[in-house]
Amino acid sequence: MKFSSRRLRAILIKEYRHILRAPRTLVLVTLAPVLLLLLLANIFSLEAQQARFALWDLDRSTVSRRYIAALTADGDFTLEAEVSSYTAAQAVLRGGRADFVLVIPNGFGADLISHRPTEVQAIFDGTDTIRAPQLQGYLMARSAAFSAEILPVGRMTEGQPMELRSVHLYNPGVQSIVGMVPGLAAIVLSMPALAFGLSLARERELGSFEGLITTPIRGSEYLLGKAWPYVTLGLVSVCLIWLVGILVFDVPFRGSLLLYLLLSALYLAATVGLVTAISPALKSQQVAFFVVLILFFVPSFFISGLLTPILDEGLGRLSSDLFPATHYMTIARGIFVKGLGLQALLRPTLILAGMYVGGVIIALLGFRKHLI
Repeated sequence: MKFSSRRLRAILIKEYRHILRAPRTLVLVTLAPVLLLLLLANIFSLEAQQARFALWDLDRSTVSRRYIAALTADGDFTLEAEVSSYTAAQAVLRGGRADFVLVIPNGFGADLISHRPTEVQAIFDGTDTIRAPQLQGYLMARSAAFSAEILPVGRMTEGQPMELRSVHLYNPGVQSIVGMVPGLAAIVLSMPALAFGLSLARERELGSFEGLITTPIRGSEYLLGKAWPYVTLGLVSVCLIWLVGILVFDVPFRGSLLLYLLLSALYLAATVGLVTAISPALKSQQVAFFVVLILFFVPSFFISGLLTPILDEGLGRLSSDLFPATHYMTIARGIFVKGLGLQALLRPTLILAGMYVGGVIIALLGFRKHLI
């Protein structure tokens, strides 16, 4: 048979109609590549581009003010607060208000202009073992550039007199395992939510959900009765993670074990509650597996603060806040490494509680005792 442009045109028209009439296919073909590019570009951009710092300026000279102005000129470094003691500096880092504290000594300006050696101290939050070394490198480079700019003409070949002394709180050796183990806990503890989603889908696949229609069981009784065993049994994993962290990986545990268990239970409840909310869409175990994997497991690696820093504002911050792992990672690292109490972790705790309550309410409103 000869090639027919008429038949070709008919096939083209048919296929275009099929794509345009299927929203999911249309999104997959047109929008999905762009969204995937945005996601992957942010995932593999491992540079700590922005940072907040606190300042303790003991010199208060014109040179020290010029130094701070040079650091904050392009907006990558933002002056968040000023402190007047090491106690206040530690409080700022513990509360997560700043990524590092810069301490400028008395006589800094006079020593620098006179080309005498001077030291500037930077106190970093060593909990994030990926971000802290990057910020240290950026600060050293900018400090060297400023000292080269401020030196008198003709003295440039004698070296740079400013030296940056770095201190890493909570993790003096900057060991990656110290921040990584509590952070990974947020990812591996999504497994109970995955098991719960598979259980809901399995009942629909096997037909056991049909027996529910003929019983007087209410939706709240069914959903809560299904969910809470996964939360309580998930606490066994929490205890095992705690033991492995301190015994196998030698991660220091500086907080309250009771608080850690309570907030871990809240995290498990939040993840299970969100799965309960989307349970009507989990028609099969295959769908449940991929949906839970995409919603909880994969984003937890890349936008929750484990590998890359969370942006302070904008769409990046909003996308991170939508996932419970972001907030539990703050809780786990805060209790494990920093020894924080409930007051310092109130924001992520309230967000997880809101996720749990919201998920349960949505699930109860959408629950119907039928098979459609």
